[in-house]
Amino acid sequence: MSSSSPAIARRAVILGALALGGCGFTPVYGTQGAGGVLRNAVDIETPATREGFRLRARVEDRLGRTTSPRYRLRVTLDIDASPIAITTQQDTTRYNLPGIATWTLMEMGDDTAIASGRVDTFTAYSAAGTTVATREAEGDARDRLGTALADLIITRLMIAAQDL
Repeated sequence: MSSSSPAIARRAVILGALALGGCGFTPVYGTQGAGGVLRNAVDIETPATREGFRLRARVEDRLGRTTSPRYRLRVTLDIDASPIAITTQQDTTRYNLPGIATWTLMEMGDDTAIASGRVDTFTAYSAAGTTVATREAEGDARDRLGTALADLIITRLMIAAQDL
């Protein structure tokens, strides 16, 4: 009985692939995928902050760096650290770092939005320990936040790319 389980699993995978192909499913990053229109075609404007730098780097990693852009992606960030763990001596030991990225995709030379949106996420860091350790933890959290916001924007861009 256990020898037939792999055969059944193989058949299920093959039938699933055929069903997806039959309904018009194409991978967004595939050769005919909608995401291809954005590959090496997006110039990115981000704030001159640590999070903005990480966001830009992540978008370039995922979409490619362009030398002749077709689109401009403009991103604004709203990030504000807030204490979430305070001791009885009123010392903060943990900070929450929520971030909101508002983005607009435009064709180069035209300020008309062809896609736009807003994404948000958060990260946190510990403030226990030395000042140096806290600063490093905050920097790492800001890097992670920029990367996470970029990934959320890319997901929305891939959805919007179907209409470009």
